[in-house]
Amino acid sequence: MTAVLPWVTLVVCLAVTVARIPSALRGENRVVFYIFSLISLSIFISIEAPYLVLDSWLGGMNIGNLILRFLLYTTFFLMGIKIATAFGSSSAVRAIRGPVGLTVAAIVAVLTVYFFVITDTQGSSAGMSGLRWGPSLEAYAFMGRFYPGFVAACLVPAIWRTVVSPAPVLLRVASALLLLGLCLLLLSQFFPLIPFSEAWLRVLINYSAAMSTCIGLAGIWFSKAYARRKRRLSA
Repeated sequence: MTAVLPWVTLVVCLAVTVARIPSALRGENRVVFYIFSLISLSIFISIEAPYLVLDSWLGGMNIGNLILRFLLYTTFFLMGIKIATAFGSSSAVRAIRGPVGLTVAAIVAVLTVYFFVITDTQGSSAGMSGLRWGPSLEAYAFMGRFYPGFVAACLVPAIWRTVVSPAPVLLRVASALLLLGLCLLLLSQFFPLIPFSEAWLRVLINYSAAMSTCIGLAGIWFSKAYARRKRRLSA
């Protein structure tokens, strides 16, 4: 199942991205289209077959993984601000885009590059699971999990308030899916506790988080568009 899950997740995210093209061409919520495009690209690069091809072009030193890290950082920065704004959480917006959030992003970016440079990354390996693990590689992997987890932690309270609110059912269901995806991201912070013999759990958590987040986001903006259309028809 874990071999199929990444491709299923990619297909779902690509379908959502394609569905956003008409509104993006009309100039409506283009940031949302960019977010879905980045999520799709990140998932594509993370899959073993495309990753090995890309990284071989870059010298077979897992530079593809470093690129993937920064794609994810950019995705979560944009997504975090967009979601926090959509849910009316000024505190989450400040936490992500304010001095603290920008400082966290800068430190994570610098440390990601530092730990990558001091690690022996020779030999392409999707997820770098085939490399010899040591303190620097553990720290590099931690940086990759930490920033998405930081953004998720900033967003969870606002999304939870919507889930338990008397909002329309469609919005609450979509918010619950998004909340599930973010909670799975927080759960990924405990990956070091999962033995390598059970590595399939990491794959399951990662791609389930991506799929839940993508479907949840799509559902939220669909529910808002539906609500606007319903109000126009009523008027």
